[in-house]
Amino acid sequence: MWAPDIYEGSPTPVTAFLSIAPKISISANMSRVSIVASYGGTLQQIFFFCSIASMILGALAAMAQT
Repeated sequence: MWAPDIYEGSPTPVTAFLSIAPKISISANMSRVSIVASYGGTLQQIFFFCSIASMILGALAAMAQT
């Protein structure tokens, strides 16, 4: 299912919660991880390599699109 299809039939408070709650959760978790990552270099290296891999994978997937 596509998210706009689900949002169309639901009440406005439910739509607002489902669209905002994941963003708040992700930003809170990323801030917690960045605080923990400032104490050690290993986690920063993992984030670095994951971000590079994500950019490469996104570029390769974009080239495959028509």
